[in-house]
Amino acid sequence: MGTSAPRTMISLPGLAARCLYLDRIEDTHLLRQVHSRIAEFREELVTRPARRIPH
Repeated sequence: MGTSAPRTMISLPGLAARCLYLDRIEDTHLLRQVHSRIAEFREELVTRPARRIPH
């Protein structure tokens, strides 16, 4: 069998600190509210254009 990559432990507080839309979902109560807030956040993001990976 192949070798597996070492596992990295991620803390929940560390993960939450990186969540860029946490402030938008903290006052939600329903899953559909969370979904809508995340969708709104994604619509506002400015992303880089896709590039080919040289190989």
